[in-house]
Amino acid sequence: MTKIQYISYNGQVIAANEFGITINNRSFQYGDGLFETMHAVGSQVQFFYDHIERLVASMKVLKMEVPVRFTIDTMGLQKEIAKLLTKNKIFKGGRVRLTVFRRAGGLYSPKTSEVSYIVQALPLEQTYYELNTKGYIIDVFDEIPKPVNILSGIKSTSSLLYIMAGIYRKENNLDECLLINETGNIVEGMSSNIFLVKDNYIYTPPLRSGCLNGIMRKKVINLAKSEGFTVFDEVPIKLQDIMAADELFFTNAITGIRWVMGFKHRRYFNKITKILSQKLNKKIFAEYEVTY
Repeated sequence: MTKIQYISYNGQVIAANEFGITINNRSFQYGDGLFETMHAVGSQVQFFYDHIERLVASMKVLKMEVPVRFTIDTMGLQKEIAKLLTKNKIFKGGRVRLTVFRRAGGLYSPKTSEVSYIVQALPLEQTYYELNTKGYIIDVFDEIPKPVNILSGIKSTSSLLYIMAGIYRKENNLDECLLINETGNIVEGMSSNIFLVKDNYIYTPPLRSGCLNGIMRKKVINLAKSEGFTVFDEVPIKLQDIMAADELFFTNAITGIRWVMGFKHRRYFNKITKILSQKLNKKIFAEYEVTY
């Protein structure tokens, strides 16, 4: 018997198979939407306010009306997510996706700035962040450079660039891809921010390069600094910097840190990456009394 999954639509919990979009849904027709993907343990979402702050900032850029649920009543939104996690019987690691889309009406010019939202919750195989035992094999997806503009940092439901990178990754049996921008600088991964380590210094592409202002990117930068590492997050990263690095790792809010073993003929270590991964888990999940 298929297990029934539930979603929350504008605050109402319903069976996922009871929900259907209309043909004039603007996210479906124009990609007029955005989303946040959050990591949860039990009923608690990690970095909840960081995610909501980024979501609200992006909605304002897109000239969407921000619901009270995302500003004044964030506690109500947290309770809604906790209820959904419980309803779906997710008591360990969970993946929560909050999708916002402009309500129907108009063609390219919308008739309203009002929005609807959907919350989805799915279980994860791992409860906490665990460093991958086998390092990633990666390459550069340079067929479509990422444009650099005010929309670059928005997690839009129009994700064709990342889809094409995902197809390239699959066709070439890779674990991840590096994206470049219009000037040829390294921007990010398909679904992650990229960091490199060289001579015990840590580097990550600047936001002005067009990369997503990742929640885990920010946490790892602050963590590395607190551990005494020097972090450069305003220096453009070039392909030759990737080739010359001692270590490479990706970060995102769902998987934490993922180390890279190989890029083309280059092979990498993961000494500092391991240290940061262990410190990250201890810092975030200390209340769960987990031993790493």
